[in-house]
Amino acid sequence: MTKSVPRIGITGCGFAARVHPNRLTALEGVQVVGGADCNPAAAEVPAARVPVRGAEPPAASFIDHRKSLRQTSPDSLAIFTPHLNHHRPAMDALQCGCHVFIEKPLSTNVQEAADIVGLARGRNRKVGVGHQDRLCPSLVEARRRLAAGTIGPTQLVRATLAQPWLVAHGGAEDLWRFDPKLAGGGLLADAGDHPIDALLWTTGQVAVEVAAIRHRLDSGLDLVTAAALRLADGTPATLALSGVAPAARFEFDRFRRAGTPPRHRSHTRGGTQRCARAGGLPDRAGREHRQQLLGRGHRRGAPVSLGRPGPGDRPAPGGGGPFGNDRTARPARLIRT
Repeated sequence: MTKSVPRIGITGCGFAARVHPNRLTALEGVQVVGGADCNPAAAEVPAARVPVRGAEPPAASFIDHRKSLRQTSPDSLAIFTPHLNHHRPAMDALQCGCHVFIEKPLSTNVQEAADIVGLARGRNRKVGVGHQDRLCPSLVEARRRLAAGTIGPTQLVRATLAQPWLVAHGGAEDLWRFDPKLAGGGLLADAGDHPIDALLWTTGQVAVEVAAIRHRLDSGLDLVTAAALRLADGTPATLALSGVAPAARFEFDRFRRAGTPPRHRSHTRGGTQRCARAGGLPDRAGREHRQQLLGRGHRRGAPVSLGRPGPGDRPAPGGGGPFGNDRTARPARLIRT
């Protein structure tokens, strides 16, 4: 008997659909069966990028995801549409018995997100969201240490994301991000869920109380957000987002109570996330922890050192990054305070 392979359909064939098929086809035993997009030319992108293997038929193209579901019968549907268009394809795919992968955010309102989760549970299907930072070695290590209690009770958690959002998405292909009828929100919806997920997933907590203020563009889309949160165990947390920064920066800090082990910081610089140590000095105790993250682009495969610097600890060239000018930037190591 011939073993069947997972069949993947794609809806929303813009930038993300030019990236993900390359990753999917690199996996052995995965078949991309079709792409759907309201733009016929875009719908043909997956077919053009997916190599035909053996007797497999080429990936088909459609202008309606429902027709794609009916004619290609995928096992899973990957949704890369603008944010406001996540709900309907997800519900249709689940109704057809498909698993679903959705590029963040899951949805732009609570009710639609609850609909997707409820139907997935009712149909015993899986829904995944593109929160790839859960694979970042420094966040994985922070989560492990917090769960094990090796870095003590948490006094404060802080997540910060700053990026040149207005400049980076100024091209014609990204104009939908600035259309409230398609985006469903500004920076908070487009990128803010990454630090939010990092904060909650790493601590293993949920937020039970939130207060926030936002600065908005004339269109109503948020550009800057400052929020205070209370986690389920009572720990306070802060979230800061800015879309007008000159360079990308992500930080996740967890602060200790007096007499407990140190805080933990995760930086992003040039696409590489690391733990850092104040002053850029090696850990005096000489402890070294190394993890290798596999299968990630944008320099994510570089070894990450928690303690003494390793081969992957050199700052990437170009851009100011979170450490300022590259000429003065230092490798990132474990913070001790």
